[in-house]
Amino acid sequence: MTKIKTILCALLCATILVGCCSACRQRQKNAKPLQGTQWHLVQMEGKDMALPIDSFNITLAQDGSLAGVAACNRLLGQYTTTEKYGINFGQVGTTMMLCPENGELESAFTQLLGSVTHYDIDYDKLILLENGVIKAVFQALPTTK
Repeated sequence: MTKIKTILCALLCATILVGCCSACRQRQKNAKPLQGTQWHLVQMEGKDMALPIDSFNITLAQDGSLAGVAACNRLLGQYTTTEKYGINFGQVGTTMMLCPENGELESAFTQLLGSVTHYDIDYDKLILLENGVIKAVFQALPTTK
């Protein structure tokens, strides 16, 4: 009887694993692309961010350029990627408007981009990491036509 329970338990575990792997493959298949997606900051340094949808957004182009907006300033810069999900943001430039709200956060945000070493994408989330530590999480914004 114990042998039958062991076999049934193993079959149940295998079924669960196959189902999970299938779901994971489907999520990866439907993942948003790194390039061309507008990403909105939702978490930074482990803190959830409730930011206006028209601020703290970045878009990475196929030519290696970065464009976006932080608190109130436009962002411009360059980035490079590697095959193993490495990413390096070059110097990120901003316009020089005085932002009455979230000005300090804007400065921390641009500094954070400079420290990032890797990225991961989980369906509609872009995760930026520094040596394995999550630094920021972005949500893909819906495409507008």
